[in-house]
This record gives sequence, structure tokens and C-alpha cells, in this order.
Amino acid sequence: MMKSSFTLTKLDKNNLVLKDYKKKIKKMLEIFLQLEEIKTSRVFCPEITRVRFCICFCNDKTIQEINKQYRNKDCPTDVITFSLFVDDDNSVVYRKTADLGEIIVSIETAQRQKKESLEKEILTLILHGILHLFGFDHLTKKDYDFIVKIQDKIIGEL
Repeated sequence: MMKSSFTLTKLDKNNLVLKDYKKKIKKMLEIFLQLEEIKTSRVFCPEITRVRFCICFCNDKTIQEINKQYRNKDCPTDVITFSLFVDDDNSVVYRKTADLGEIIVSIETAQRQKKESLEKEILTLILHGILHLFGFDHLTKKDYDFIVKIQDKIIGEL
């Protein structure tokens, strides 16, 4: 089975307690990596036995600056994913490890759009980012439905 590791960081001051999320994210990844539906990702190949990525938390001001600089959208958003592996034909695997990229989550936007708890919203946004890091997108309704199905399935198991 593929192994995974991640780092959690804060890009600015916020009240999020990172250690509260570490166990749930690990569990989420265990479930995710066992799903048959995601094995179509190019990340699943014999050369790769481990993946790693970063998860960063920030406020709306910071994510708006990032959104403006990299996506030409001058507004805050809930999550931005910078995929370093699946979006790059020249991506490198070193010692059977693929560095997938970075997920940036706005705590303030997550707080505003949550339907249930803030924790569930943040975990859903992280999982959404992980799906992007593995090459899944939502440009069509079919792709969007696939992503939502995976998110609901995994979050429901936590």
C-alpha cells in the first residue's frame, strides 16, 4: 500500500489548533489511498510508494492575495491547490517518493460556508485539495459528481 506524509502550517495568525487535525487527516488519507476509484490517478505507478504534500491554513486576506497573484481572481476562496506532480510532465520521483504539492485553506471562508461543523468543512476542503493533487478535477458535471461522491464517502467514515 502507498504511504503518505504531510506537513501542516499556518501562513498567518489564526486560532486553528493544528494538532487537532493531524489524526483525522491521517485517517482520511488511509481511507483515500485504499479506494479503488482513485487508482486511475497517475500517482499510482510502480515507481511511487510514498506521497507527500503540505497543507497550509490562512485567513481571507492571505488567500485573496494568493488567488489574485496565481489565478487572477481578486477575491478570497475556500481552498487553492498547487499541484506539483500530476500537472507537470517533468515531475520527479526521488527515492520512490512523489512531492504532490500544496493545499491552502482559508479558515475564515470555511467558517462562513460551513453547513455543519468547522472541522468537517476544513476536512472536506483538505480532501478536495488532495483529490486535485492526485489529478482529479471538476470541469464537467460527471467529474464534479465523482469528487463529491469521494468526499462524502470519506468524510462519512471519519
